[in-house]
Amino acid sequence: MGHPWSYSSARPNASPARTSRALSQWIVAHVNELTRKRLPVAGKMRTKFHVVHSPRSHQYFDHSRFPFKRLHTLGLNVSLGTDSLASNESLNLFAEMRAFQRSEPERSPEKIFEMITVNPASALRQQNTLGRIRPGFRADLIAIPCGEDRDLFWRNRGVRSGD
Repeated sequence: MGHPWSYSSARPNASPARTSRALSQWIVAHVNELTRKRLPVAGKMRTKFHVVHSPRSHQYFDHSRFPFKRLHTLGLNVSLGTDSLASNESLNLFAEMRAFQRSEPERSPEKIFEMITVNPASALRQQNTLGRIRPGFRADLIAIPCGEDRDLFWRNRGVRSGD
């Protein structure tokens, strides 16, 4: 069946006791070169894993286009994250949201923002305590000025030292 962390161990015909239950707890980083051949396999899985995409790192290594639309259509929970300073000039989530928005311009800023709040909370199985501003939820808050335009992530470039 392959190494426990290999993609082949997550075949749709694998034992549900060994794969399905645990698969919903998997948080898979990058998924940089998921081929069209492998995508249908992910779609056949009853239990879905979670994906963390780092758009700027993806671009740095010149990978083929990230298959966001297909992963989203298959029901996978896609979050945004940062990689390391080896492939980024900063670890700024706003920069990651801007990069993702450039590659997926039809995705609303609100939905992109959920990719750093609601989606990761779900991946961590903390959807009832994290990722939203609601009674009973834990919250670390920042204020983000915004208007009616779609450039929310362009105007919020983070705080530089000395500002």
